[in-house]
Amino acid sequence: MISSPPHTPVQNILLLSCMDLRLLDETVAFMDRIGMTNRYDHVILAGASLGASYDGLPHWGQTFWDHVDIARELHDIREIYILEHSQCGAYRKLLGLVFGEHDETEALAHAEVASRLKSQIRDRHPDLGVRAFLMDLSGGVTELAI
Repeated sequence: MISSPPHTPVQNILLLSCMDLRLLDETVAFMDRIGMTNRYDHVILAGASLGASYDGLPHWGQTFWDHVDIARELHDIREIYILEHSQCGAYRKLLGLVFGEHDETEALAHAEVASRLKSQIRDRHPDLGVRAFLMDLSGGVTELAI
């Protein structure tokens, strides 16, 4: 679990997270805990990286890219943080994936989708760093290897 970041970004970042109402307060608490209070733009899409990269909802992806562009222009973001979460309803609805409470394949699925989005980000903005995290339903966070 992450209690403090391995490194706190020097610059502002963009956070992409899921819309799940169970974790809104926990998301803000995580960002505060890692030293990012008032230093991030926040984009919320169902499924986080899935919502931004899912071929079946291209308008969601365009919304994400528009936010990245304006965040770069207005706030000089240098990194994008992707915050996934366990038992995500968007993964069930869009991909038909259902995970148990401590399902080890869940982190792999989230890492795979986040990695795909990271590649897309690097193609469009090679100067932006990308990190991904997985939050459990109690607000605990681990970093995903992408």
